[in-house]
Amino acid sequence: MKNDTHDQVLAEIIKGIGYITLNRPAALNTINLPMVKTIHQALLSWANDPSVKAIVIKGDGEKAFCAGGDVRRVYECIKLDSSEYEEFFKEEFELDEYIYSYPKPCVALMHGIVMGGGMGLTQGANFRIVCENTKIAMPETAIGYFPDVGASYFLTRNNLALAAYLGVTGKLLSPQDTIYCGLADWILPHAQWGTFTDQLESLDFTTSNEDISNQILQILKSLGASNDAAESGVKKNINSINEAFSAQTLEGLYNLLNDKASAFDAWAIETLENMKKNSPLAMAATLQLLIQGKKLSLSEAFKVELELNYLWKTKGEFVEGVRAALVDKDKKPLWKYSLDKVSTELLKATFKPLYKY
Repeated sequence: MKNDTHDQVLAEIIKGIGYITLNRPAALNTINLPMVKTIHQALLSWANDPSVKAIVIKGDGEKAFCAGGDVRRVYECIKLDSSEYEEFFKEEFELDEYIYSYPKPCVALMHGIVMGGGMGLTQGANFRIVCENTKIAMPETAIGYFPDVGASYFLTRNNLALAAYLGVTGKLLSPQDTIYCGLADWILPHAQWGTFTDQLESLDFTTSNEDISNQILQILKSLGASNDAAESGVKKNINSINEAFSAQTLEGLYNLLNDKASAFDAWAIETLENMKKNSPLAMAATLQLLIQGKKLSLSEAFKVELELNYLWKTKGEFVEGVRAALVDKDKKPLWKYSLDKVSTELLKATFKPLYKY
């Protein structure tokens, strides 16, 4: 199975490995509805294909694995009131959830920029591999949206305060940060990736999925892959993160950060400065989404996010965020709600899925 080289997704089988390659490098491999459909169809067709023993998901070009969903297209769909908006997110979330339970070992090669929808494609993989140039984030609040594609699940499995920090601020993570935050499994130098895939294609495929996974693990170790997070900047600030981002409301979070900032805490000052660009409504909704997400199963998380997404089309601030960032590019979004207006009462009245469980 091989698509035309001009396609936005290349799906091909090479020596027992099913390769999914995002092929929009000029657009940082941002994903749209046709791409979601192509990826899902390929994975479904390979699930029961005995010639395919493992899957590799990767991105073409030097700059990005995937910078997220095609927000320009989503913006257009909202402006046109097109049902493609609902179809895209429904199918994207179904694809992302499917990867978590895929019946064959799945490898995600996460180079360069990996954000939003790129995280959705990788977090269900068995081997999430980053390199020295990987930059990971869930930066949706900066464009008036919220972390989706399962973020209310994959960000919250361990430390909820850390999840809140990543989701509310959109913090850009280094490779070691991704290991520390549980969003990647291995750091493998990019120069070794070609050798890694060559060795994948030489695996003993006569064995079970478990044996194949063990072989993949041994390849990674033999090539010097690391899961050391000692130099993670997030790790170094974890005590401050735990203190400030334990708040249950956005107002409470700001109070804790301001207390630290008034004592000349450099981390708090920087964090507050970075949050200035973000939509207060999106940050408040994100905090509550993650608090609830901590309690949810994978399927429940995707269900809540989809319900919230449908409401967000008309009640959120995505259109203004994308206008300021990508359309007019004035970088001056005019958010509808100031910090003092995003109360719990407003969230409960406007976005009921945030309080579903």
